[in-house]
Amino acid sequence: MGSRWHQGRLSETDVRIDFSIDGGLAAFPGLAKPVTIECDALPVAERTALRDLVDRAGLFEQRARASAHAPPDARRYTIAVDDGGRCGRVTVAEPIADPALRDLVATLRTHARAVRAKR
Repeated sequence: MGSRWHQGRLSETDVRIDFSIDGGLAAFPGLAKPVTIECDALPVAERTALRDLVDRAGLFEQRARASAHAPPDARRYTIAVDDGGRCGRVTVAEPIADPALRDLVATLRTHARAVRAKR
């Protein structure tokens, strides 16, 4: 099977992402429940794009944090990634300054909507 972590990139198998949204002016309790995205269940193109976004965002190098300058009513996103060999977790608040994290959150929001719609 080989190394699960190769040159700082996610493994090619068994990647799981837990994503939750909290806060905001019009917070909905259902959004606070974490959504699990099993990357292996996604079509190859989506799986590859999502893994690339996680890599670009440097999620394993980030520390779990909330934006220091976020207003008290800011929406917060918690992302936890487990590739079977490493786990990374980060919490960011709007506005998200880092473009890679912003792109990752936007993509995860789309995936989360799809998961919730199937429930």
